[in-house]
Amino acid sequence: MTVMRYMSAGGAATLVVFLFVTSAGAAAAKLTDFNGSWRGIGTDRASPLETSQPTNCHASIRADETTLNDEIICEGKAALHKVISLTIHLSDNRISGTLTQTSTTRGSEASPTTFQGSVSGTRTDNAANFQVRFGGLTPTVTVALTLNSPSSFFMQASTFVGTLMEVNFARSGSRS
Repeated sequence: MTVMRYMSAGGAATLVVFLFVTSAGAAAAKLTDFNGSWRGIGTDRASPLETSQPTNCHASIRADETTLNDEIICEGKAALHKVISLTIHLSDNRISGTLTQTSTTRGSEASPTTFQGSVSGTRTDNAANFQVRFGGLTPTVTVALTLNSPSSFFMQASTFVGTLMEVNFARSGSRS
């Protein structure tokens, strides 16, 4: 299973941005078990200073034995649009990689906000915990991913100010 945290513009790039994640769900689980399309429902916000809004997300994951690539697209009901690209590498139980998050507000003429950061952390049997570090004054985001079953996982991203994103994902075409 994988745990991931996400932070958003203005302080925390929503790595739920989710998004997304890496790790094995059980001792025998592999990164390749996450291959495919996932849908998620939860809450998200563009920055720690904004109000959380309901969101719907789609994650597309491609993985082999040691590398996972994830693209998460989230559409908030209050016009937040977030795209998160995550690449992680797994060596033993150590996670490393990169994350890019771009946030926009539908209907706004403001330029998109993009954050790029490095990912590091660890995984356990059914969870992954990692931090995303961004440059400058942007706070570090902690991401936790928990595998609930072969067809569902939970992702939460937080900063020292609170939760940025919480999303429950289910494999597209299945129910958790």
